[in-house]
Amino acid sequence: MPDASFEMPLLVTAAVISDGEKILITRRPDDKRHPGLWEFPGGKVDPGESPEEALCREIREELDAEVQVLKIFEVVFHRYEWGPVLILAYSCRLLTSAIRNLGVAEHRWIHPSELPEFSILPADQPIIDRLIDPSC
Repeated sequence: MPDASFEMPLLVTAAVISDGEKILITRRPDDKRHPGLWEFPGGKVDPGESPEEALCREIREELDAEVQVLKIFEVVFHRYEWGPVLILAYSCRLLTSAIRNLGVAEHRWIHPSELPEFSILPADQPIIDRLIDPSC
């Protein structure tokens, strides 16, 4: 019999987009859960979507940009007070030259060593750890 306490995690995607030595992070809008925190762009996978399709859609909706989804960079399970999430973080290549803040408060290109200076979503910490120290 299945464990009644098991809660299916929310499946979300994240894009690790690099431009030379820098990576892209975005700040969550004030009207969303975890307002003002920084994260890697992406979002939840809708029914019928593959994670790669969801990530491309989310980048279009949030940043008015197109990406090429390359490969899995990291997989993270995290339990927030509101429930569990499973993050599929993909290495991505930006295909468009301009980014517009449509569904994010702002974006920044930063060196991975600068990541600890930002208030980042707790679930993204393993991604940060791997960017700072690829041997993790």
